Amino acid sequence: MKKIANVIACIFIAISVLFFVMSLSFPAGSNGAVGPGYFPRIMCVIVIFLSVLELIISRNEVIPEELAKVTLFQKENLRVWITMAITLIYIICIKQIGFIVSSIVFMLGTNLYFKVPEKSKVLTVVLPFIVVAVLYFIFHNLLHVNLPKGILF
Repeated sequence: MKKIANVIACIFIAISVLFFVMSLSFPAGSNGAVGPGYFPRIMCVIVIFLSVLELIISRNEVIPEELAKVTLFQKENLRVWITMAITLIYIICIKQIGFIVSSIVFMLGTNLYFKVPEKSKVLTVVLPFIVVAVLYFIFHNLLHVNLPKGILF
């Protein structure tokens, strides 16, 4: 477990450094405003800091024997891997199908996968439409950001 945490921390550091370097090519802000690269740089520094902190803490940490036997590919972790795969498919589909349709289908699918309908069937169906409508309104009307449009919307 300790080795996996160290590898993941190093991967996060490498990706953050890459994104930080990429954000340096973004245009500077005008009239004293911060540019579009400001927020990504802050996030990269935070991820690097937390990853280094993880490396330091894991170096001094004693791991119980039960946790040392944990592996990534166990039956208990299957739901996590399926959720990651569905999320990756959703990210790919946003550009092809469009934000509205793919987000509604993604939210409905994850609600059904995690058996949310057992609690409230109406909320399971209505909530994705409400969330997507609110997000669309905020980004399109208030922030003036065009969300990805695909073949449907």
